[in-house]
Amino acid sequence: MSSSKDPKIFVYNPTCEIAIANGTVSYMPNKMLSQFEKDLDVLPMYFAKEKDIVLVDRIPDQEFIASIQKTGLSIPAFRKFEASLRDKDFISLNKESLEPWGWSPRIHHIFNELKSACSPAFSNRANSNWKKEHKDLYSRKKALEILHTFLDNSRQDKYIDKQDTAKICTSVSHVEELISAWKQIVIKAPWSSSGRGLQVLRQSHLNDSIVQWIKGTLDLQGYLMVEPLLNKQFDFSLQYYIHENGKIDFLGNGFFSTNSNGQYDSNILGGMPEEMQKYLPKKDMQELADGIKEVLGSDLAKNYCGYLGVDCMLFLDQDQKMRIQPCLEINLRYNMGTLALIFDQYLHPESKGVFKVHFQPKSTFDQFHKSMSDKHPFKIKDGKWHEGYLPLVSFTQNRIFGAYLSLESIKKQ
Repeated sequence: MSSSKDPKIFVYNPTCEIAIANGTVSYMPNKMLSQFEKDLDVLPMYFAKEKDIVLVDRIPDQEFIASIQKTGLSIPAFRKFEASLRDKDFISLNKESLEPWGWSPRIHHIFNELKSACSPAFSNRANSNWKKEHKDLYSRKKALEILHTFLDNSRQDKYIDKQDTAKICTSVSHVEELISAWKQIVIKAPWSSSGRGLQVLRQSHLNDSIVQWIKGTLDLQGYLMVEPLLNKQFDFSLQYYIHENGKIDFLGNGFFSTNSNGQYDSNILGGMPEEMQKYLPKKDMQELADGIKEVLGSDLAKNYCGYLGVDCMLFLDQDQKMRIQPCLEINLRYNMGTLALIFDQYLHPESKGVFKVHFQPKSTFDQFHKSMSDKHPFKIKDGKWHEGYLPLVSFTQNRIFGAYLSLESIKKQ
């Protein structure tokens, strides 16, 4: 019988949506995605407590561990992922729960032998085993259903018009019809994340490579989501946690930025950016968070336990009025928004900054770290993170991908 003193077991698998789309327990990420998972595999440590265990490809070096301990964070135990899955003592070790970044048929298969040593609370979770019907929960189609339910119960004109939300397409000709109607569109694969699996079309025609991508995605996933390209001004998210009993906690907001193709770039630390505040007052944000929570409670909470983030957007409509897209997509997993909320707790009130994933072709995170740590030394003020550069993964292991915080002091008036 396990107890709360037993460890949670964490693993970083951000390719879970692609694994769900693939559907097989033998799915393997491509070389670049596999490198991404391995290089950033310590990130779950920031959710973990000292008693917990993070499974990794390489044990982080002591220099990195020491640098994190100096910030006031507690450090969990690390074990090699593949070796642990073959270790009989580890398999039989009492565990509080299994905490992958996100669930999929593949990670359920990998964790299968570990489940019998988990707590009853974990076993009672709606998603402690994979069911066929879980696949649709992770799709953009499910996010569209949540959006429509929310809009049906919201009469205010501050939200997007229902007619401007995504359409489900099963053919190239249907996509072409929507281009004729909307001129500029975004085409999205039903299962993908962080702005991957999408095509932004600013011209009103399909070229050969886009047609090929559409056909390939239709063959693999069965349909596409197509929506008008909105005049986006700000990205933000609503972060929630669904408990085993279906109770939902609203954890706060995430503020993030994307590149011109809609791919994730960074999370903003230190609360709502000042330029957003006049468009999204606290009252409106609370109303939105409560409304989405209510819809989630009547739908997803029956089949899911864990963290989730709902991506939203502020955009200008055709009349140049600022409006809210309240549910662009739902990330049913640990995500960078939840991680940013944890970092915000340690941030000095006179500081702001960004949480970024680093990638530069032809160089390593080690090289980037040397440059940044010299130019922007990390500083603590009043026991809180104040300014400078803080690496979030090892910086002496020749990693291609990295993650870090960059903080600056705000001059108080």
